[in-house]
Amino acid sequence: MITLYPEKLLSIITISSMEDRLVSMFKKYGVSGFTILRARGEGSSGYEADISGFDSNILVKVIVSKERMEPILESIERKLKKGYHLTVYISDVQVIAPDKFN
Repeated sequence: MITLYPEKLLSIITISSMEDRLVSMFKKYGVSGFTILRARGEGSSGYEADISGFDSNILVKVIVSKERMEPILESIERKLKKGYHLTVYISDVQVIAPDKFN
């Protein structure tokens, strides 16, 4: 049987101009990797389907330990208080190789 290890999956939806800030934040807190995808959909600010590529929505996914997640969420909270638009949700996930995410 394969051993699985608990981690946290942070999913962040924001505008593409926030990408560099998020990447810098991840590096500051020692995140080893992340995935960024273009995103479109409808929410509280209406339908987002910018085809120009300028400030379209992105979905950022990063797997971290609970301990590493805390300072990242504090940094995101500061960005929210400054008026940046970010939607963040957290999921419990299990991984096969936990050292890949530390």
